[in-house]
Amino acid sequence: MTTSPNRATDFLIYTAKEVECVHGWVDAHLSDTGVNDEHPDLDHLETAVADMRRALREFTHYSDGRTIEKQLEIEEGRGHFFHYTFPAVPEKRGERMLCEHQRSADPDEGDRGRYRIFVDDTHCTLRVELLPPGRRLTSVPNDEVTR
Repeated sequence: MTTSPNRATDFLIYTAKEVECVHGWVDAHLSDTGVNDEHPDLDHLETAVADMRRALREFTHYSDGRTIEKQLEIEEGRGHFFHYTFPAVPEKRGERMLCEHQRSADPDEGDRGRYRIFVDDTHCTLRVELLPPGRRLTSVPNDEVTR
């Protein structure tokens, strides 16, 4: 466990973590569309991000003692994880809902419901709330509606 020496370093760590995350999304998108194959010079960006990632491994906590990032398993044993980097300086106090998404499912499972992720940046906590499948909407023929 290594703590950042000061707030300026905290901001650099947070920004570098965000760049690393965005690079991952962009790289995956470019790979899916075949763009990476057309531009081998993008490998230089990958090398730079890898160097940055190695430099960041040293830090696990911000200068105020808060943890930098956490990972949460959405549902135990399903291999679906949520990763979050806490901001260098929390702007919002208390727990807030960060996102809501469909629960992962195999094609033969059907609707398994949704999940919500809650975060508290001050206390560096993540919490998942699993929601059951909602009622399925069915269409009603027009002649039944007008009766």
